[in-house]
Amino acid sequence: MTNNHTRRAAAALHTAAGAPARTARQAVRGIPAGPRTSRWWRRVVAAGAGGMLAAGMMVAAAAGPAAAGTAPMLAFTPSPSAYGQVTVGQTASQTFTLANSGGMASRALTVTLPGPAGFTITADTCTGTSLGPGKSCTVTVRFAPAAAGTATAALTAASDKTVLATDSLSGTGVLPGHLYWTDFIAGTVTEANLDGSNPQVIVSGQTSPSEMAVDGSHIYWSDLDAGTIVEANLDGTGVQTLVSGQEANGVAVDGSHLYWASANVGTIMEANLDGTGAQTLISGQWYPGEVAVDSSHIYWATGNGTIMEANLDGAGAQTLVSGQSEPSGLAVDGSHLYWADQNGSANGGTIMEANLDGTAVTTLVSGQTTPDGVAVGSGHLYWADEFAGTIMEANLDGSNPRTLASGLINPVGVAVSSQ
Repeated sequence: MTNNHTRRAAAALHTAAGAPARTARQAVRGIPAGPRTSRWWRRVVAAGAGGMLAAGMMVAAAAGPAAAGTAPMLAFTPSPSAYGQVTVGQTASQTFTLANSGGMASRALTVTLPGPAGFTITADTCTGTSLGPGKSCTVTVRFAPAAAGTATAALTAASDKTVLATDSLSGTGVLPGHLYWTDFIAGTVTEANLDGSNPQVIVSGQTSPSEMAVDGSHIYWSDLDAGTIVEANLDGTGVQTLVSGQEANGVAVDGSHLYWASANVGTIMEANLDGTGAQTLISGQWYPGEVAVDSSHIYWATGNGTIMEANLDGAGAQTLVSGQSEPSGLAVDGSHLYWADQNGSANGGTIMEANLDGTAVTTLVSGQTTPDGVAVGSGHLYWADEFAGTIMEANLDGSNPRTLASGLINPVGVAVSSQ
């Protein structure tokens, strides 16, 4: 066999082995027949690597949101949370639910409550728990203010020092309300808790203290025989005369002014809270007595059995209620007027109510001896029974009347504060 024959046989054998010809796989992929040079192979490898990289990126992109969805997602409800106003010395509690809406369980949780001592965790099913997807636990927090003012705290759930959920808490401590009354003969002003407990004389040495009023920082009373309007702090300190030269009877206060009745002169008077700028609002009244005020009107009782009303500047005076016997104490809230009617007979005294326009006059309480000053607040009515020597209380509808203080000499004026 010649060399040419040998080469041809080798070529045929090589072709039969499939080396130079395109295979079916090569044809499908578009790979040229012939020997795989290093340059050609590098191109193939590079193309393949690019495809693998693109595929990897697609996988990573697809896996990103799914991976995020598997993380624990914790939140407290309700959030944020306000406890509102809580009386100092009392408590309010709320229960918070911590829920996991994510796709993975948390690690063991630790719940803390950084902030003032007024907030305290009293129950906790979360600490030490690994909270799974769709699971929840609870934490109860008590707010017990020790002083007046607003306090805030942050309820926090963490795992491995990583904070997973927080809730902002707030509450306001308010001082408890108090009841005040004057004693006309004893010359004193007394303070007590709203249930009548712990009565204390906070002002003494007055000539003949009569009707009372109170605002957020001071108590006021008329001293009938001294002809003065007097002021003191809520604890009885800082007593000072604001207005003199008046035969002042009933007294009332709003955010900017004092109001009183000058009985013998027949006028309704006004002054600034410091007693300056005294002026006559209404004249020609028949022995006006007790006075009350709300955000838009002033009200007063007269000696001829009427309850009157006028605008705060004295305009538009009109009769709301007539036919009463001896209307004395007078109070007003957001929907009703209240007054005492002594009726001039033994145990014939009543506590009365009417709408603010004078309609629907109703007897709430009867059988009182000589009811006088009336106050309304904290969901109750309060009044003095002058000759019985008592301070009385009833629900706003007149039900459940009861004695809060007894054995007094001559209680006349009553006021109730919200702090």
